[in-house]
Amino acid sequence: MFRVKRFVSKFLIMLVKVEELLENKGWETRKRIIFELETKPCTAYELSKKLSLNYSTVKYHLELLEKFGIITRKPSKHKNVYITTKNIKTIEKYLSEESMQ
Repeated sequence: MFRVKRFVSKFLIMLVKVEELLENKGWETRKRIIFELETKPCTAYELSKKLSLNYSTVKYHLELLEKFGIITRKPSKHKNVYITTKNIKTIEKYLSEESMQ
């Protein structure tokens, strides 16, 4: 029983974070970054070139997405490669439910 309550509590906290993440004005940029990372792990520099965005803008959004547990970075030689986490499935489900309403 305790495990279920703990899971539900963590899940609800995550949903609140997701809503906070989605309602900010930078969501369109973050969505583009997530889409690229789901396609292929990338560095911040690669993302800035692919999306034609300023490097510092990409870094800002990557840090925010990492803070919310949507992506993670993996050190690779002299650079960080960003990938999506399993939490992305929760966001995808949330977005599909929102679009149905």
